[in-house]
Amino acid sequence: MDSNFPSVYLISKFPNLAEHLRKFLPKEVDLIVVPLTDQVKRWDKSIKLSEEGKELIQDAEALVIDCTYLSELLYSLPNAKWIQTTWAGLELLMENVDKTKPPPNFVLTRYVDPYFGELMSNYVIAQIINIERGFYIYRDVQDTATWARPFFPDFRVLSDLTVGILGAGKLGASVGCLLKKAGCGVLVFVRNSRGVTSTDDYDEATTNLTDVLERCDYLVNVLPSTPATAGLLDGDVLKNCQKKPVFINIGRGDIIKESNIIKALNNGWISKAVLDVFEVEPLPPDSPLWRTPEVYITPHMGAMPRIEGIAKFIVQNYMRYAKKEPMLNVVDWKKGY
Repeated sequence: MDSNFPSVYLISKFPNLAEHLRKFLPKEVDLIVVPLTDQVKRWDKSIKLSEEGKELIQDAEALVIDCTYLSELLYSLPNAKWIQTTWAGLELLMENVDKTKPPPNFVLTRYVDPYFGELMSNYVIAQIINIERGFYIYRDVQDTATWARPFFPDFRVLSDLTVGILGAGKLGASVGCLLKKAGCGVLVFVRNSRGVTSTDDYDEATTNLTDVLERCDYLVNVLPSTPATAGLLDGDVLKNCQKKPVFINIGRGDIIKESNIIKALNNGWISKAVLDVFEVEPLPPDSPLWRTPEVYITPHMGAMPRIEGIAKFIVQNYMRYAKKEPMLNVVDWKKGY
């Protein structure tokens, strides 16, 4: 094996990922697929790699791996230099980082590509249009064969709306860019204003959360799950909303407890909630969110990546690693993303 092209070890539940990787990797690269024997769901935290699998990857320099498997292997990969996750979210992994120890000594990169951001952007704009035009209502009355058309429709178009986005990373930028092109006013909440300089993706950036809540017609969360973002909207924070915005959550569920979502709806702080992510997933059948008026639920499918897209991104990063070039989406262990 050419030392410039180290072997890649693959540990993933994504179907056909190995075939797609072989299609795009240089022919000189040896792709080693670690056998998986468990049949549990991909999000199940109980997933464990077999002892045979752990033995197989002891000499691995470069790995592509689902976070469920990597979470138990963080400190037991002595020869790893680069690890690429197949997921965008890292909270399952970061739960297992021992903050009393130095961070793992390999470079960690996560999957986020332009297609992933486009999917999230499409989800947000579709939800906004469906709500503003009342399309959900028409679908419901169709079941009763009722011709229900308002005589004087009072619709808001996209250019009437101010959208507040929580998070200005790659995903937040993708969402903001599409909304701005569609004519929306875009206000972005950032934890730190340093480095946020682009004006193509938003009209204004602020570290003042209350300012965003007071001005937005829609509030869109795209923040990852970190100690700094967990519970950001809990308590009476949404009481600061002045325009009864629609809350759309495509980031992570732990930004607000479901009881506080219901509280905000009952108090009229927000008018609707479009939820794609939750504190517990899958959302349990006994969750009151299922039966709460003005809540729209989707099963964490706001951005379902194409397997081919994941493979192309991984190979792009692999070639950067092999050529000792700067890599894409390098994870900051302290920030958790």
